[in-house]
Amino acid sequence: MTTEEKRVDEEESSPLDMPEPIPGFPEFGHIPFEGLHNTRDLGGMPAADGRRIAPAKLIRSGCLHKASEQDLARLVGDYDLAGVIDFRTQLERDKEPDPRELMEGVVFYDFPALSGETIGITHGAGVAQDLKTFASYNASPHELVRGMYPQILLDDAGRVAYTSFLEVLLEGDGGAYLWHCSEGKDRAGLGAVIVERALGVPEAYVRADYLATNLFVRNRAEGIVDAISKKLGLMKGLDADIDSLFYAYNDYYDCAMAAVNANYGSFDAYLAEALDFGPEKRQALRAKYLR
Repeated sequence: MTTEEKRVDEEESSPLDMPEPIPGFPEFGHIPFEGLHNTRDLGGMPAADGRRIAPAKLIRSGCLHKASEQDLARLVGDYDLAGVIDFRTQLERDKEPDPRELMEGVVFYDFPALSGETIGITHGAGVAQDLKTFASYNASPHELVRGMYPQILLDDAGRVAYTSFLEVLLEGDGGAYLWHCSEGKDRAGLGAVIVERALGVPEAYVRADYLATNLFVRNRAEGIVDAISKKLGLMKGLDADIDSLFYAYNDYYDCAMAAVNANYGSFDAYLAEALDFGPEKRQALRAKYLR
């Protein structure tokens, strides 16, 4: 099958995966900011021992580059933001830096979860260039993005990034922590999976929270399609290509979990062996962030 045939087949056979609702967690914690389309508070998610994640403590997001000054003021003030963890590469940070000068008192941590520029995930060279690069591979964008998920969790860069991330949360002194990548889907999404599993959130709810990105990025993805179509001309399969970059899919999640189970036997073992986050640390994290 040619690359073009794969794209067309994928567009027809891969409808957008939508999340099942999570009881007591309305709108998946979405925070309606002006410039941050996929920012969500994990507070309220059901977790271990019948408890829930504390509100306004753990926040997942896309990059902060497009945040308005009002958005930033709300994050710093209303949420008592203590730290921001950035999972992007240096190239991405240079291209769209976080507005650190407008977030006084917030500590920033640069923990790149991928080494260098990884195709289809970072958008470091721009979405249009990503699509051109995809075209040189005998695989669809969807296949390539899916294949990056095990790399994020298992390679050295990702393990160092997520180990450091968990330690920052564990050492937190009461304020909120926000983590992000570019769109808040892949590296930040897997960061959320790690935190939620460490806190004892049921696996079905972890998956639902991962897929909830699809509720909040549609306008952004559609805008990218329109912009690239105008710039490069209409491209057959463009919608499916963009969807692969911006939306979350069950098979992305499944691929990541299968890789963890194949290498470590269980997610708890992955936390303990790959991220040095065994039962004692998980209990300490739960004492800090569950209510």
